[in-house]
Amino acid sequence: MKTAVWLVTGIWLACSTVWAQEPNPYSGTWKMSLVNKKGEHRQGAVIIADQEGSWDIERQDVKNPCVGIRAPISINSVSADELVFEIVRSRSLKGCKDNIATLKRVDENTLQGALDDGRTLTLTRE
Repeated sequence: MKTAVWLVTGIWLACSTVWAQEPNPYSGTWKMSLVNKKGEHRQGAVIIADQEGSWDIERQDVKNPCVGIRAPISINSVSADELVFEIVRSRSLKGCKDNIATLKRVDENTLQGALDDGRTLTLTRE
């Protein structure tokens, strides 16, 4: 009987922690500015809805079908000073490479950082 009580208590505590999570302070629509390795600027949008969202670059590339496709994002970590998410292009098109974006909060409406491949990234809240 004691084991059952401890088990139920443990499950309740685990569930209450999940339910008590704060909403993502970065939820919303963001204008994206990406600078590639050649120094070229790309524009687009990032939409964040708590623990997921989307990544959408406005420009397409006929040589690379992975560029310009709308891709889901998955939030890895959120804090008052940092946002880390994965751009999961492989879910939109098989064979596309996924990336991790790590951004630091500059102010209430600006995040700056880079993708794991070194491309710089700025998000501005719309």
